[in-house]
Amino acid sequence: MRIEVDKVQLVKATIIADSVVSAKSINTILTQCLFNVDGDTLTITGTDNEIGIKTQLDIVSDGNCSFTISGKRLVSLLKEFPDGVVILDVNNTNVSISSKSGLVKGQYVLVGSSAEEYPAIPDFNFMNAIEIEQKTFSEMISKTVHAAAHDTVKPIFNGVYIVSEDEKSMTVVATDSRRLSMIKKDITGSSTIKNGFILPLKTVNELLRLLEDKGTCLIAFDDSRCFIKIGRTEIVSRLIDGQFPDYKQVIPKDYLLKAVIEVKKLKEALNRLKNFTNEPSWRILLKFSQNTLLIEASYPDQGEGQEELAIDSDCKEPITIGINVQFLLDLLKEINSFSVVICVTGVMSPLLIYPEDDIKFQSVIMPIQIRSM
Repeated sequence: MRIEVDKVQLVKATIIADSVVSAKSINTILTQCLFNVDGDTLTITGTDNEIGIKTQLDIVSDGNCSFTISGKRLVSLLKEFPDGVVILDVNNTNVSISSKSGLVKGQYVLVGSSAEEYPAIPDFNFMNAIEIEQKTFSEMISKTVHAAAHDTVKPIFNGVYIVSEDEKSMTVVATDSRRLSMIKKDITGSSTIKNGFILPLKTVNELLRLLEDKGTCLIAFDDSRCFIKIGRTEIVSRLIDGQFPDYKQVIPKDYLLKAVIEVKKLKEALNRLKNFTNEPSWRILLKFSQNTLLIEASYPDQGEGQEELAIDSDCKEPITIGINVQFLLDLLKEINSFSVVICVTGVMSPLLIYPEDDIKFQSVIMPIQIRSM
C-alpha cells in the first residue's frame, strides 16, 4: 500500500506520539509507534502502558492498513530528507521510504511488527468533557508543578491535583509535603471535578509540551484514567491512586507580619547568596524588620554572605526565619508580578507567599530550624 504525506507534518506527529515511548522497554512492541491508515487519515499512537498519545494528520493513500515501526528511527531518517512529500510503501511489516521529489535517489526500509500485538489505547466520548483555554491550563500546571515530589515513596505527591470548587473554576495543586503551590482560575466551560484527581508528572510534562497559547482543550476522566484532547491529539493517562492531602488546611489564615518585596531584586539577591549554601537544605536566614529584609547565608569553611533589601511590611518586632533558598527560587521563577507578598506565621510555621496582584496563586514553604548555620 502507498502513502503520500508531507514530511514536516509526519515528523511533527511522530515526535508527539513517540515522546512517551521508551527505547529501553523489554517489550519490543512498546519501543515502536502504531501507524493506522484509514483512508486519507493517519493516526500515530505511542504508549508505555501508563500513558498513551495518539495524533492524526492528513495523507493521501490507496487503502487502509496498520503497522508498527520505530518512531525515533523514522524521525531521525526523515530529518535528513528535504522538505516536501515523502512516500511510504507498506508491505506487511516492512515500510519503504522515499522522496516524491526525486531529490533523494535512495530508498530505505524500516522493519516493524504486526499491529495486532500493539496495546489498545481506549477511546473516550468527550461529549460531557470540561473545556478550558489551553493557555490557562498550561499556566496553571506550570506554576504549580515545581512543588511536586520526584520520588516514589508517596505516589500521591508525584503529580498535580486537579479539582473544582465550583462549576466555573478549576484549582491545580502540587506538594512534596515541604512546600505547596496552588492556583485557582475561572474557566469558560462548566467544571465537574468535585472529588479531584492526581495526574502523574510524566503526563503533566507532556501536557506542558503540547499545550499552546491559543485554542481550548477538553478534559474528561473516569475512576482510573484521564482523557485530554488538544486539537487532533489525544492523551490517555492513568491517574495516581490515593487521597490527596487537604491543601486548604495547609494554607495559613493568620500571620505575624506581611512583607511586600520587589521580585527582581529578591531573586537576584537569592541567586547570589545561594553560592553560600549547600544541598540538601540550601538554608538561608530571612531577618524581617519594619523596612528591611536582611538575608544571610553561610557554609562552614567556605564563606558567608548577606544582603539587605528594602521592603514594605507591618512588622512590629524583628523575626528570623530559616528557609530553603532553592524552594523560594523555584517559586519566584513562576511569579511575573513586580512584587511578591510574604506572610510570616511563626518561626517554625509555614510561610504564605503570593504575587501582590494575584492572591489566587498561593504557595506555602515550611521553614528550617535555625539553631546553627
